[in-house]
Amino acid sequence: MSRGRWVLAPCVAVGALLAPAPAEACGGFFAPDGVPAAVAGHHMVVSVAPGRTVLWDQIRYTGDPAEFAWVLPVKPGARVEVSRAAFFETLDALSGVRVRPPAVDCGGSSLGCNATFSLGALDEGAGEGEPEPVEIVHQGTVGPYETVTLSSSVPGALSEWLLAHGYGIDASAAAVIDAYAAEGFDFIALRLLPGQGVAQMTPVRVIGAGDVLPLRMVSVGAPEETPIVLSIIGEGRYRVEGLQEVALQRGLLSWDFADGTTSYEPLRRAALAQNGGASFLTTSASTSFFRRDPFFVLYADRAVQNGESERCSAVFPDEGGLVQDPCPPGEPWDSPACGVVADGVDARRLGCEDLDDVAVALEGLHFDDVWLTRLEMVLPRSALVADLKLVASPSQTPVDSSVTASIAERAESACPAGTTPIARDDDDRPWPELLFGWGLSGLASLALRRRAQRRATSRIAC
Repeated sequence: MSRGRWVLAPCVAVGALLAPAPAEACGGFFAPDGVPAAVAGHHMVVSVAPGRTVLWDQIRYTGDPAEFAWVLPVKPGARVEVSRAAFFETLDALSGVRVRPPAVDCGGSSLGCNATFSLGALDEGAGEGEPEPVEIVHQGTVGPYETVTLSSSVPGALSEWLLAHGYGIDASAAAVIDAYAAEGFDFIALRLLPGQGVAQMTPVRVIGAGDVLPLRMVSVGAPEETPIVLSIIGEGRYRVEGLQEVALQRGLLSWDFADGTTSYEPLRRAALAQNGGASFLTTSASTSFFRRDPFFVLYADRAVQNGESERCSAVFPDEGGLVQDPCPPGEPWDSPACGVVADGVDARRLGCEDLDDVAVALEGLHFDDVWLTRLEMVLPRSALVADLKLVASPSQTPVDSSVTASIAERAESACPAGTTPIARDDDDRPWPELLFGWGLSGLASLALRRRAQRRATSRIAC
């Protein structure tokens, strides 16, 4: 790989709620000169337990994955493992926002409409005498990747090593790498092994230690805006410290019965544009997400469809205590070295050995107390100037990922010809009054709506 330019810097936020030593990682994506690439957004998952934090990163971009490499700063002791795309896809499917239409009655005959709109091997180098400026802590292969973990306290040494081994970086990236190295970070470098023939980078997870979200790494070479979806798994609801939590103007949320489109996306962008873009939305927060039967069924089915797993029929417990993995790190689940969980939940019950993301995510947490919090951000480059962390949210109440539109547009399209739509809401106001309110709100909604956006399709079952 030739010397190149910095293309993408995805970041995984990790912080502290109950964990005394949580982990963080924030990766730089590198490509050779002349290789086109574009950021498509990032979905990251963080599991925070006392003394243990795991992060997942799904690298989303356009281009040939064989041309890219990934470098991320981690605290000493971190290790990288492969994950599965099905984990992210299932989280998106079940925790992403779903917009429901307002209730409409067609002349006294209930529609019963149930439509929804879902948004939702490297050279070590040899030498004798003087210590090497870069220590290779570990190297090997993980799934389709070759990986190396590096450590150095010599300014400039890590950047020089990366350049010498085909990781093209520019001067601004080198300065950020040196800053993190001076603060005691190690770095994991990862790229595809030759001949893998894959169409996209396999998601990875990192197990390590730390206490901040290093957004400074994201700022180097970042686009004008960096879309981020962050799912946090822990014993409580989380927020991002240093960013302003904003809310959607739900009173302006419309549903067009003629084509099934909504004004959700422009309203979402308007909300996230507040505070100069240094904002986030809590789009869902659930205390029972992993106890829903659909999650694991969908997760296992999707993994089979993706070719990531054989059929897995694990059954989640109805209730339980602390989730524990009785096997030593690196040992298979059927190893004689594995112990027995006498009090609590055996993590091996939460998956199969080739489908273990949920087991890894819930380890160290009390099964009955697990939350999933989904945060969404579209951060401008100006918001990536300081490190951040995750902290407990002041509100520890659930947030439903389903939202019901307040404004009905072209409601007559939902009713049989010759019938008059009658809207129903919580206070049973008559149709003329609601129509007047919808008309005023609709003007604002239409101002926000961009008809050039991709038109979503949705079936209304009446």
